[in-house]
Amino acid sequence: MHVDADNRVLNEDAHARQCALLQTINQRNFGYFEQELLKKLGLEQEIKSIDVEIKDVRRLAATSPTLEGKLSWQKKQRELEARRGKLRRDLFARQDEVKAQHNDLITQLEGQQQQVEEYTLFTIEWELK
Repeated sequence: MHVDADNRVLNEDAHARQCALLQTINQRNFGYFEQELLKKLGLEQEIKSIDVEIKDVRRLAATSPTLEGKLSWQKKQRELEARRGKLRRDLFARQDEVKAQHNDLITQLEGQQQQVEEYTLFTIEWELK
């Protein structure tokens, strides 16, 4: 009877370790996707910020009393629009890259069905005299 109780304790411990390992793997995968989402949100926020800045520059160009002022503000507007265009391209490229990685990971996970395999390496028997 004592052996059965010891085996039960060992089996429960092994099961707890398996669950902990699977949880660690899932947290790592979740962390990866969370980081990618934050990068995407950062790019989107920067684009929105530039949109606001472009709007302000347009207003300043329209209300500028001199030709030099108008030209200066329009040049600034062009620079901001070029920067926004580059950020948008970067965002789209990043989204495509993340989507491809996401699809690859899903395919891998579907094929693997994350599980822990357990093997008996050795068994020890002893006798007390």
